[in-house]
Amino acid sequence: MDLLQIALIFLMLLLAVFLTITGVQVFFILRDLQQALERLNRVLDTGEEIAEDIEKPLGAASGLITTLGAGAKAIKGIIKRSSKPNPKQKRFYKKVL
Repeated sequence: MDLLQIALIFLMLLLAVFLTITGVQVFFILRDLQQALERLNRVLDTGEEIAEDIEKPLGAASGLITTLGAGAKAIKGIIKRSSKPNPKQKRFYKKVL
């Protein structure tokens, strides 16, 4: 065997070892990324559940306030109409005598 052939075989083996190590490291990085994304997904799901739990009572309170506001306007209108005395009808002509 020639010295050049031995050097090429050695370089090919060294390159194969480096590529293998790099592949294993990429595998570990992708596995860690997957675990981090799963944790992030769980956190986002929990946040969504909390937001839904907060939204229900706030929606009910909003509906109650809206109903009370409309009821208050109706009561105010009724009181305004009932407390207003009936004015005498004004004549559009003069009374002659």
